[in-house]
Amino acid sequence: MRSAYLPTALFAQAFFAAAAPTPYSPDGLTVQTNAGPVSGFYNQTAPNVRQFLGIPFAQPPVEDLRFAPPQPAQLRSSTLNATAFGPSCMQKTSAAKTIYTERVPQFLISGGQSEDCLYLNVWAPEVSASEKAPLPVFIYIPGGGFTSGGANSVYKFPDQWIQRTQSHIVVIINYRVNVFGFPNAAGLEDSNVGLLDQRLAVEWTRDNIASFGGDPDRITLWGQSAGAASSNVYAYAYPEDPIISSFISDSGSATIAGSQDYSHTNFTALAGLVNCTNADAAAELACMRSVPASSLENVLSTYNATPALTFTPLWDNKTAFSNTTERALRGLVAKIPGILGSNTNEGAGFVPWSENGPGEATLRAVTQSVIACPVGVEVSNRQLVGLPTYRYQYAGNFSNVSPASWMGAYHSSDLPLLFGTHFQYRGQSTFYEYEVSQFMEALWLSFASNPTAGPKIANGFAWPQFNASSDTMVQFASGTTKVQLVSGQIIDSNCSGIVVAPRGGAPA
Repeated sequence: MRSAYLPTALFAQAFFAAAAPTPYSPDGLTVQTNAGPVSGFYNQTAPNVRQFLGIPFAQPPVEDLRFAPPQPAQLRSSTLNATAFGPSCMQKTSAAKTIYTERVPQFLISGGQSEDCLYLNVWAPEVSASEKAPLPVFIYIPGGGFTSGGANSVYKFPDQWIQRTQSHIVVIINYRVNVFGFPNAAGLEDSNVGLLDQRLAVEWTRDNIASFGGDPDRITLWGQSAGAASSNVYAYAYPEDPIISSFISDSGSATIAGSQDYSHTNFTALAGLVNCTNADAAAELACMRSVPASSLENVLSTYNATPALTFTPLWDNKTAFSNTTERALRGLVAKIPGILGSNTNEGAGFVPWSENGPGEATLRAVTQSVIACPVGVEVSNRQLVGLPTYRYQYAGNFSNVSPASWMGAYHSSDLPLLFGTHFQYRGQSTFYEYEVSQFMEALWLSFASNPTAGPKIANGFAWPQFNASSDTMVQFASGTTKVQLVSGQIIDSNCSGIVVAPRGGAPA
């Protein structure tokens, strides 16, 4: 965790209380938002990065707001001390052993959980950098299979990246997961309120990020795993008013975000387990809103009957869609550039833990069916309608990120390189690892800075738009090769006959 904030934050609070409203105080640590001022901090590990943690972007989704669309945060009369993460959203826990529990716990969330969890966090360069020109902004949506996850995950803190570049802003959000985010109850008009949380966070960023030094016209929605599915499906949900200028989907796509429980069986079954059985949908919903949140999560975390109780986005054809290909062909997708990609050994993140792994054939099959082929479907959708698309495959196998020999480029293993946290745990990084990390970061940042121009970096490398008939997929860190262009057929030729289906996910 991070060091305590410096005393300058206290001065910033006092200054702002006495001054007329301005975007920020002279040191940039007190910033005016549309719900009131927030006071952030610097720390010793990233002394030139302003950090604002635990900012509410919505009213607490409790009582009558449980299972309901999020409502904007209410106006505060006092300055918010934004120096600690808010709690993660209530989520399912499991006793199952995975690579994340046994070898790389830095992907898991820290801190407590609460139903009052709709908070976001902003990392921005010091004021001298942001005063030069408004900076590009990433909004990062964490993964977790739509049943777990959150912002407080140490491998995914962007402070070291921003400390090094001083040229962008990162916003990381919480959103409701599991039954609280995707209740799919008969008494509800909106089933996917967790996706609506994400939209409200985007709207908050549009309305407030200029006060932090960001450019509201250059917002990139970026996610991994379930967050990747979210950032991709968002483009289908808001074709006319996306707000964002581009999106990035790491190891996920819109095709993995969907449930078909149109008879609401999961919600009704859960209601029965907590004594809320009622044939009347409104009465069932009212009862479920009165059950303690911890009771609902305890039932879900210990339930082991068949069929399983699952709460993930419903294909409601408003926020998640049963046929994205058809929707793309009808023009019902935001006309913005996108980056999509996958890792060579995604499957390692989805199988039970064992010292020697399940074997190469199993890992390859899971990699293709769960992540790589669904990503290929979305890339094909975008090619059909001529949307600028940049595709990649990450192949890195670095021992301080992949400590077991069979883990390789597992699900999430690219994130420590993208966030610049790879060197912080399990030994120092190699020079090559730093090279790959900074190369990928530069491309992501170039894309966010000017999405229409495409990702490129100063040494002359330009990432071409993906074309299925030529070597235009970027492959990162294959062996000792930092970057090379390869054919997408190394993935897509293995996808024939694979059924792309919705799924739950790894905790990262």
